[in-house]
Amino acid sequence: MCVVALTMNAQLLYNETFNYTTTKLASVANDPNTSATNNTTFVWYQTGKTTDSNSTSFPFSDHLYYTGYITSGLGKSVLIDWGGSGANIRVDVCRFVPMANKFNPSNSTTGTPYSGNLYYSFLLQVNNAASYSGTADGTDWRDIFMITEGGSDVLGNSYRGRFFIKQDTSDPSIIHYSINKNTTLTSAAAPTNEGTFPAGATVLIVIRQNFNIDAVNNPTGKVEVIVNPLISTTEPATGWLNGAPGDASTFGGTYGVAIRRRALGSTANILLGGLRVAQTWSDVLFGTTTGISQIERNSSNITAFGSTIVTTESGSLKVYNLAGKEVLSSKTEGKLITSLSKGLYLVRFVGTEGTVKSAKVEIN
Repeated sequence: MCVVALTMNAQLLYNETFNYTTTKLASVANDPNTSATNNTTFVWYQTGKTTDSNSTSFPFSDHLYYTGYITSGLGKSVLIDWGGSGANIRVDVCRFVPMANKFNPSNSTTGTPYSGNLYYSFLLQVNNAASYSGTADGTDWRDIFMITEGGSDVLGNSYRGRFFIKQDTSDPSIIHYSINKNTTLTSAAAPTNEGTFPAGATVLIVIRQNFNIDAVNNPTGKVEVIVNPLISTTEPATGWLNGAPGDASTFGGTYGVAIRRRALGSTANILLGGLRVAQTWSDVLFGTTTGISQIERNSSNITAFGSTIVTTESGSLKVYNLAGKEVLSSKTEGKLITSLSKGLYLVRFVGTEGTVKSAKVEIN
């Protein structure tokens, strides 16, 4: 597991590359390891919504690439898809985040409210966002990632930062996104503000949760999102989107994060990876790589000559463009002649002995 509970002075709260040996992300509902008093064995788990959840949880897929992001090309991604056993199925999987109680604005344990930001970053590739609508696949809004609240050992009693997506009705190559503090979106009740990004491309999502409670300017806290920001230690002043500025719900405490599959269509295919939570903009995008295999991250023993990719050993490789879209997947005996166009690419190679290498190469 790549998750490490950090000390109280650390800025990075959570680092998740989904690099598990299991085939599914979460355990079944009410797993005893999810106890709030058992800080050493926190795991992803399915919520107790047994009436509309199934046991499939989320399978894993290949990791995602995004130039400059600290966990690009590492671990795995989670596949958020149909689920296969019902048109209106819902599965929520939650994970406690270390130091969660510190961020409860009314936490009597600390005595003083937290007055700062939390940042949540992850990579997202939406290949198909079909939703179940009535009797067929549709294009309704679906929330796939959430900031969770709860009590005792149960997360998900409230969702205060729901990140929504939907496929464009007339052009499926466009994905719409928005974020609301608490409100559910439907096709009949669009958000106040929304943005778009291309289907099939890997994008960087950063969510900012603000606890600077102010009776005049910010009485309930707020949550905003930015997509594909410039990766810099300087936090952008513009580009943030608040999907429902008039939402009057108040943050009652941050306990963790959740990934959701709800009412997705039969062709839905959404990948999420490289999840990080931190107190500062700089730490969520840079910070530490604690828990990440440095061998995997730093191996760059891959080269290109003309249109030929050289790995010097047998195995399989995947090639991605700089937008994160896979453009080639093939086995190789150490040298692979391609028909790729000129340009820069990201290569991930897995050797026959299980060695993993990643590198940026130039085809010319």
